[in-house]
Amino acid sequence: MQMLDINTASLPLSVVRIEVERLFGKYTYTLEKKDNNPHIDSSLIILYGDNGSGKTTILKLLFHLLSTGKQRGHLTFLAKTPFANFSVFLADGTSIIASRKNENLIGSFQLKVLQKNHVTFSTEVYADIDNDVKNIHKKIQDYEFYRNFIKMRLSLFFLGDDRVLDSDMFDGQEELKDEQKYKQFLLSKMANFLEEKPSLNRELTLSISIHRTEEWIRDQALRGANEGEANVHNIYEEIITRILQTSGSLVEEELSESPEMLIRELKAHEDRSKDFSSFGLMSPLDTQKIVNVLKSNTKTDSSIISRVLKPYLDSVTARFDALQDTQNLLTIFETTINKLFFRDKYIRLHVRDGLKIFTDEGKELSPETLSSGQKQLLLLFCNTLTARDKATIFIIDEPEISLNIKWQRQLIHALLELTKGSQVQFILATHSIELLSQYNNNVVKLVKMEK
Repeated sequence: MQMLDINTASLPLSVVRIEVERLFGKYTYTLEKKDNNPHIDSSLIILYGDNGSGKTTILKLLFHLLSTGKQRGHLTFLAKTPFANFSVFLADGTSIIASRKNENLIGSFQLKVLQKNHVTFSTEVYADIDNDVKNIHKKIQDYEFYRNFIKMRLSLFFLGDDRVLDSDMFDGQEELKDEQKYKQFLLSKMANFLEEKPSLNRELTLSISIHRTEEWIRDQALRGANEGEANVHNIYEEIITRILQTSGSLVEEELSESPEMLIRELKAHEDRSKDFSSFGLMSPLDTQKIVNVLKSNTKTDSSIISRVLKPYLDSVTARFDALQDTQNLLTIFETTINKLFFRDKYIRLHVRDGLKIFTDEGKELSPETLSSGQKQLLLLFCNTLTARDKATIFIIDEPEISLNIKWQRQLIHALLELTKGSQVQFILATHSIELLSQYNNNVVKLVKMEK
């Protein structure tokens, strides 16, 4: 079985259509946006329907079908849920289908992947008498193909009405590289474990998410530092070349930038560096000494200095440019949470210190002290930020839970801003009038199809 080569840069790996037949034995839906051109933005789909119409179950089926973590109950959930066919269609032409051939709507099913109507994978998934899937029978190699096929393309997150974020990304706590920090967290919570297990799960997930965000920021800063280091050799080469160019007779027409222009450029770099240094992405530039030297020297001396400084300034500009997208994202993250969602407190992001929460008086707070709504927001923002590097689908059941009307109005806009230009998609189910009216073009209504 050979995997087809798909150019994932040409079309987003987003869900464009969901089909379900005989859900609970009675609901058949085709769910897609009115204008379903795969070349237009598909970063948001909102499912809307009456209570009991199957919205939450459809979201869970989507999550478990596209999640491939081992021993996490994904296939068992599919086996235990009554349906005849559940199909997910992606913008790149891939279809993932779980189907049953007989009248029995639960238990074993067939799993199939098509690419542009060509079957690239098919296997039977066998459930036991309790409808549990404990192994894939003799087709384990085929299923490994399926796991790798999906895993390398998509990451999935599911936020249910219990406000616990679920994802294979959290499997094995791999993201908590600081083992001591993880142990301390568990020990601090052990006393409350029996009486408040759901709360522990939420706090643990939030702790992992914050840690992953801190690691992501450090990785971005390291990339920028590497960009600067890569230019060091070229800088010295150019400096030597420019010195040699000025070591003979200096022709007036060949003079570099005027001292005034160079001073303006130095000051602009100093000002720009402040935007990056506030997050610890680089040290702030102090150009005053160089400016003083330029002001106190002759035109010829300033020209020589200019020729020497220009390669350095070019390298700083290159590092600015390498970190600009990261700086923009961190600014959106900070300002959105602080201005729209937090009162009497604020967050700070920094490469060295990580993500910290403070009162307006400057007292540091633990994330555990946040309200349930604030925890939910921070959880979403952290995982949205770190998800930008890979095609990711966030599935959220009733995002309005724990959020007031004002926050409901601002939440989706903020998440879309944070993921602009990435392959991140949000699929929601909601009853919120605020969300439905604000994003009417993204709403897909569950309308039962008559057979």
